[in-house]
Amino acid sequence: MAFEYDSRTAEKFVVRLPDGMRDQVAAAANADDRSMNSLIVKAIREYLDRNERANVLLDALTLAATAQGVRHDAA
Repeated sequence: MAFEYDSRTAEKFVVRLPDGMRDQVAAAANADDRSMNSLIVKAIREYLDRNERANVLLDALTLAATAQGVRHDAA
């Protein structure tokens, strides 16, 4: 899924990376033929999407367990 935006009007946020991580991000971006910014945005988007899918799955499992009369308390 591609997202287009004008970089001049996009929200900006400074990220402080641990020592050596900038070089890792640059290498990964270069290997994927994309900018560092694009790689970071993609990684954040994938993380957020994965968490959303996990929450939907957990909700569905909770509903199914409730429907079967099973109680499950999350720690």
